[in-house]
Amino acid sequence: MSTRSRREREKLKRRNNIIEAAQKRFFEKGYDEVSMDEIAGDLELSKATLYLYFKNKQSLYFAVVIEGMVILRDAFKIAVEKESTGLKKILGIAQSFFEYMQLYSNYYLLNLSARGKRFANMLNNNEIDNAEFYLGLTVELLNLLKDAVSIGVEDGTLRKDLDPLQTTMFLGVAMEAAVQVTPEYQILLQQFGFTKEGYFQHSINVLLQGIAGKKEKYN
Repeated sequence: MSTRSRREREKLKRRNNIIEAAQKRFFEKGYDEVSMDEIAGDLELSKATLYLYFKNKQSLYFAVVIEGMVILRDAFKIAVEKESTGLKKILGIAQSFFEYMQLYSNYYLLNLSARGKRFANMLNNNEIDNAEFYLGLTVELLNLLKDAVSIGVEDGTLRKDLDPLQTTMFLGVAMEAAVQVTPEYQILLQQFGFTKEGYFQHSINVLLQGIAGKKEKYN
């Protein structure tokens, strides 16, 4: 094994260790309350060493966000590959998103913050490492849903008059709203004997009533 290969492996391992340490901090306290000094201290490294791998804190933050997006992207891919019709692909994406939110809600919360205006400006100004990869993942997630909608319009499991892009944007917003139940509504669900999953499934079924083909069943 060459010395160069060994060094590359060591660099990759250290980079992954930095991301793992940052992940724990960001999950615990969010972006603003975490410092590079804290992360360096957790790893017993100098802060200067961190900057050899990430040019600023926001780049390290987005490295964690990207990890969560890759998990979601892969889940969406598996969901659409399992089904044949557009409608069932959308249902598969919706279900995988619900499952993702149960297992990886911390990643989602970081991603939600990353979509804010201040980070958008940083992305536009090229202040964040791997900005293109992050934006590419965002487009890829959107396209997986958009392709499912387009297939549904083509195969008749969705209405023929739907605009695929506008429908995709609507579905994305609606799915996020259905899975993000506010605390007061969580109390109401418990009082009425409803589960989060049951509420989500009902919401998706109601949602798809408006876009499903006339003869399609959406539950």
